[in-house]
Amino acid sequence: MKRTNIVVAVAALGLVVACSGGEKAPDAKKAAPKVEKKAEAAKAEAPAVPAGEPGGIKVIVKYDGDAPARAKVDRSADPYCAKTEELSGEVIVNADGTLANTAVFLKKVRGKSKAPEAAVKLEQSNCAYSPRVQTAHKGQQISITNGDKTLHNVHSYKGAKKKNWFNVAQPPGAPAKLEKLKKAELATFKCDVHPWMASYVVAVNHRFHGTTGNEGTVVLEDVPSKGKPYKLITWHEKFGEQETEVLVKGGEVATVTVTYSGNGG
Repeated sequence: MKRTNIVVAVAALGLVVACSGGEKAPDAKKAAPKVEKKAEAAKAEAPAVPAGEPGGIKVIVKYDGDAPARAKVDRSADPYCAKTEELSGEVIVNADGTLANTAVFLKKVRGKSKAPEAAVKLEQSNCAYSPRVQTAHKGQQISITNGDKTLHNVHSYKGAKKKNWFNVAQPPGAPAKLEKLKKAELATFKCDVHPWMASYVVAVNHRFHGTTGNEGTVVLEDVPSKGKPYKLITWHEKFGEQETEVLVKGGEVATVTVTYSGNGG
């Protein structure tokens, strides 16, 4: 009788061990973060752009109204600068009625892209910044040089609120000033010695960007198509920012015309 009881007890104990598997059941709350981490890792490995067939966007920036006259800049304060003539560069309307120096870029593009290794160049020549407006990829370096035989002082500001970034003197023959565009934002460059000098760099976190020139046109190539429109941003130093929607279809080039007027829009 005693032997039978011992056998039954051992058998019952075996059933308990078998049901538990010898291990504690995982806590659902503790397991959740692992799932979230895997999802985040998969998101990080997502392609830099949507997988749609590439298309293009042709952006034409026009000016509505009579082109404003470009006034002669008074540069008599510096004899070196006074040797050459400079016209105001705030608003430049091309012969065909398009607007130069307008930054063009897509507001948001899925995924991440790598910044080019080549630095964006900003030159001080004939007592003016060149180019006046340009776009860049976040993470690129900007190289600022002085090709004049006079002192310049590069004073830079970050963002729309123009927070101080750096302020450095560049005498003739000084080495290039290198800085990294760490954020997708506007960078403004002035010269404390020559107040008429100004330049702007619009940094974005992808490669779909450009600046209008003598033809007032920017073409964004190899833009992945998708089911809904992109938001296209145009920015001008005087007239500000406009947002336009554009749908990209594979193998096609969508044309967008943006218009600015002397009233600021």
